[in-house]
Formats: sequence, structure tokens, C-alpha cells
Amino acid sequence: MNKRFLISVLTVVAFLGTSAITRVDAAPQGGAPQPRLDVRPNPPDMTGVWAPVGLRDISKVLAPGEEIVLTPYGQERLKTVDQANDPQARCLPFGPIRAVLGTIHPSMIVQHPSVVVFLTESQHTYRLIYTDGRSHPADIEDYPDWYGSSIGRWEGDTLVVETIGIDDRTWLDGGHEHSIKLRLIERWRMVGPDSLQWTVTYEDPVFFVKPFTTTLTLHRAIGDRIMSHSCVENEIDSKHLVPTVVGVE
Repeated sequence: MNKRFLISVLTVVAFLGTSAITRVDAAPQGGAPQPRLDVRPNPPDMTGVWAPVGLRDISKVLAPGEEIVLTPYGQERLKTVDQANDPQARCLPFGPIRAVLGTIHPSMIVQHPSVVVFLTESQHTYRLIYTDGRSHPADIEDYPDWYGSSIGRWEGDTLVVETIGIDDRTWLDGGHEHSIKLRLIERWRMVGPDSLQWTVTYEDPVFFVKPFTTTLTLHRAIGDRIMSHSCVENEIDSKHLVPTVVGVE
């Protein structure tokens, strides 16, 4: 075979091979980046069922030195909060904060390299934390989600999560409300074989003068499972709810 011809053939094959690889890795039509798996080799495994907290007031779990300073608008909303409008009593989804600290039902975490899933027994709801390198949807404030848009990344042994676009019909606890401007920075870190520390920084200029941080430790319920629960299935309270202004306890 002619040497020059052989070199030409090999060059074309190499080019086609490179092009094929490029097409696989290139952004799909529309410009969105291809999801990538988290490259952290061995992240701590948070998979399992975690016992409920059942707390109605986030001020009870403030980190040392932290305080909640409300704006005048936030003060007025808290002072006049109507428990008859509590979204939990009306079987609406909890939102990312109350789903962890405000329910009496356990939750399950399922961990995958590209996404961490929170499954809440109460009302069989779920939350997705993407760890595949994607960004928040550009229109998230126009189309908010009950649990917001959550993007996570590993920093050493800590899963750091940013959440925005949380539907403002959810509450943070039994009385603290928030606006669509709420931004959460969560840090999830295993502090023992079956202990998970959850630290959250809250930013919402509509309701809070400055950011504040809460922290608590969850405990794995070994051998437990989440069961089927529907709020509306046996709900008998809503017809008895009357306008009642009660501050957070």
C-alpha cells in the first residue's frame, strides 16, 4: 500500500474518532451543559432513614452567637401570623426546612453520584439535590418549587447545598414565613457512624435584616423504613380551624 495513502487513511480515522468523542461530550442542542457525575471519589454515605425532629421553632436550634433579626415587615408578619393558615395543617408540602425539623415522620436519604434524594414519609413528598454540575433554572423565581431548586457540591466530607426559588407559601417552622427571595446554604456532614450534622444559613432581605444560621444533628434510624402517609387521608382538623394569632413558641 502506498505509504502516503496509508498516512492519509490513518489521519482520517483519527479525525473521525476525535469528532465522535467531541460529539458525545459536547453540549446538547440548546446550549445546556451535559450533566457530569460528581468526581469526588468516596463521599460519606448518608443513605438511610433518619429519625424525625418535630420542632416548631427554628430559634430553638440557632447556632451559638446567632440571632434572628426581623425586618419591620417580618416583625409584622410574625406578630399577626394566623395559625389557621398554617400550610402544614392544610396538607401542603413542607418545604426544605420544615420537612427536616418540623415533621413527626422520618425521612430517608438516597445518595447517588449525580443526585441526593430526600424522601419524606409525611405526604410522600421528595426533594432532589443535584450534584452533577448543573445550574439553577433561569426562570426559577417565575416558577418556584415547593422545595426550591437545590444544587450541591462536595467540599471535603461536607455536602454544601444552595437552594433558591422556594415557594413562599411554605413556612420555615410553626410561624416564621419567608419570601421568594429566600436563599439557603446547607452543610450536611457525617459526625459519627449514624449522626448527621445539618447546618443552614438563611438569607431573605424581605423578612430578615441579616443572615442567620441554625444547626442540629440527625440520627440514623437503623433498620427502620419510611411508610405510606397521606395528610388528606385522615385529615379532620381543617374544618375546625379558626383565625388565631399565635406567636412562635
